[in-house]
Amino acid sequence: MSIKGTVTGDSVLSRNGKYEQRRKDLGQVKLTLWIPETAEVELKQVANFCCENPEYIPFMVRSTRTGKMRKGV
Repeated sequence: MSIKGTVTGDSVLSRNGKYEQRRKDLGQVKLTLWIPETAEVELKQVANFCCENPEYIPFMVRSTRTGKMRKGV
C-alpha cells in the first residue's frame, strides 16, 4: 500500500493535510464546536464570510423569538 502526497521534511501530507496546511497559511485555525441545529446555516455563513473577509469580526446576534439585536461578543 503506497501513500501519495507531498513530502515535507520527514512527513507526507495527504490531500486533506495539504488543504489544512493551505488554510493555516492563510492564518485560519480549525475549530470544532457544538451549535444548535437551528443556527447551523447562519453560523456557517458567518464563518465563511469571516474567512473571506478577515478584517471583519462577528459582533451582533439576533433573537429568533423576539427579533431583538444584542451584543454577541
